[in-house]
Amino acid sequence: MARDDGVNRSRPSSAIKDPATSARSARKWLGEVCHSTLSRRFLAALVISLTLGSLTFLALFVGVYRDRLIHEHARASAQLNGLVETALKNAMLKRDLAGLSQIISELGDQPDIAGVQIANVFGEVRFASEPSMIGTTLEKDALAGGRDRDTIRTAYLSGANGREVVRTINHVRNRPACEGCHGAVADNPVNGILVVDYAADHIRRDALRSTLALALAGGLVMTCGVSALGIILFRSVLRPVRTLTDLTKRYTDGDLSPRFEGRGEDELSTLGTRFNTMASRLDGTLAAIRANESFLQSLLDAVPDGIRVIGDDYTVLKANRAYCEQLGIPPGDATGVKCHVASHAADEPCSATLVTCPLVELRGEANRRIKCPHRHVRRDGTSIDVEVTAVRATLTHEGRARDCVIEAIRDLSEKTRISQEHRLSEIGQLATGIAHEIHNPLSSIQLALGAIREDLTAPQDRSPAQPYLEIVDREIDRCLEITGQLLRLSESSDANLTLVDVGRTARDISGLLRYDAERIGVTVHIQADAMARVIATESDIGILVMNLTQNALHAMPQGGSLDLRVTRTGGSVSLSVRDTGAGIAAENMRRIFWPFWSKRADGYHGTGLGLAMCRGITERLGGTIEVTSEPGRGACFTITLPAAE
Repeated sequence: MARDDGVNRSRPSSAIKDPATSARSARKWLGEVCHSTLSRRFLAALVISLTLGSLTFLALFVGVYRDRLIHEHARASAQLNGLVETALKNAMLKRDLAGLSQIISELGDQPDIAGVQIANVFGEVRFASEPSMIGTTLEKDALAGGRDRDTIRTAYLSGANGREVVRTINHVRNRPACEGCHGAVADNPVNGILVVDYAADHIRRDALRSTLALALAGGLVMTCGVSALGIILFRSVLRPVRTLTDLTKRYTDGDLSPRFEGRGEDELSTLGTRFNTMASRLDGTLAAIRANESFLQSLLDAVPDGIRVIGDDYTVLKANRAYCEQLGIPPGDATGVKCHVASHAADEPCSATLVTCPLVELRGEANRRIKCPHRHVRRDGTSIDVEVTAVRATLTHEGRARDCVIEAIRDLSEKTRISQEHRLSEIGQLATGIAHEIHNPLSSIQLALGAIREDLTAPQDRSPAQPYLEIVDREIDRCLEITGQLLRLSESSDANLTLVDVGRTARDISGLLRYDAERIGVTVHIQADAMARVIATESDIGILVMNLTQNALHAMPQGGSLDLRVTRTGGSVSLSVRDTGAGIAAENMRRIFWPFWSKRADGYHGTGLGLAMCRGITERLGGTIEVTSEPGRGACFTITLPAAE
């Protein structure tokens, strides 16, 4: 019984595999071997070579064995022929012909003797173990050599009755004692021919039996050899090769984690070890490549303009996030498509006579750079005007060098927006500087004007200029208010922030504006959650509530409803002001936060600084401001700030 690989070499009877399990294992092993192309070739070559070798060996063995048997039987027949010749000589010297016939007849009755014949020099049979042979003539081969033959000749042939025999032919030489009957020795050197046929049919039977036994033994040896070689082939070659094949397939599919676990120091184990080393290095190389690709993609995505790389066959090979956002497509759909399909929704490349195509313009020119306007079509069917800057470069893609065109695509509408924001920022900075320079002189003028008014308050000093001074004072107040708003618009975050209850501030401000609301017929509804608190200044929150509420009242000159809500949701506080007034036209939505832009529904022209101040304060406090509107049905402004908690 085979031993386990473990320390305990004795196994309980339950651990011994039953015959059915062993048979299944054998069938499984045989199926794996037979389904392997390499094993089929190896076993076929092994069986054919062993079969041919065995057949050749059998053919040589049978021939040699048969010749050996014939030789042994011929030697025995020659010895018998010599004995018969001696008996013949004694009988003839005694002239006992009857005794000679008796001897020949008894020899013919022996089981191994097929027949005995004595013929004269002319081949005529004079004595024979078979009476029917007397008087017949021997074949020519018995007479060959005639009187000059001195040795016994042996041949393997078929007898008269079809039996296979070993025939010995002996020319009996004349002796001086025989000269009385046969004449002088010199004249008649041969007295007769002695032919003895030794039965040889058992030679073929023995040879066949030996051949069959040898064939069975050879078949058994060949089966055992083929089985042993098959097992060795499966365990030492096929199984490792199959494992390596499976690993190669998994590596091809992109999974580089598995490793070859073969043991030993043979060639396949060494190959597996080197295979593992190759896989580890390949995994490291691919990781480095992926890291480089991720770095390159991150670098491209950081560029605000759209970037794409186009191959010489018009296929987009690489693109960044800005390019996908420009066309409104997901990143996975940006590459692998034709450039004219992606950006122009055209089935064929752009006509070089109608559109400046960078691939056509830069063909054959490595260092030239072009800039041209294009109109790209987005995924939703809308179009955008862009400015394309292109240059040709030779890049390696998927293992081969390709002539490519790199395009930097700038959205002209985005460029216009950035330019407008920059212009507004500069205007705001300019207005803040002017307000700062004007605010202080106006304050001084107002103080001086107040002193003059106090001097003119006595009845005896009542001057006709007094009403005009009041008008000047009122207008100075208005100018100071405007310059103060401008200064608050650009002021930085206050270091002395405090805890502000937004709901309480909203109720206080709405109370101040209740008279104006009732005057124009506006109903005010206030709803404020408790603990809706933020970290800010009272003035900042007051400005937010005041400006949004005043804008809502200005949008309802004929009356309406104003809904002011302060809600706490999660980690944020929302201030929402909704009115049922005139609303905001779609073309004005992008202008409402511009400084000095104003369009009131009550016909008055405001300063245009209220919403700009609201946005500035909201951004300083880390919040967002959103607006929704439907012309004719009102607007809703929502400011969301981080909660104090």
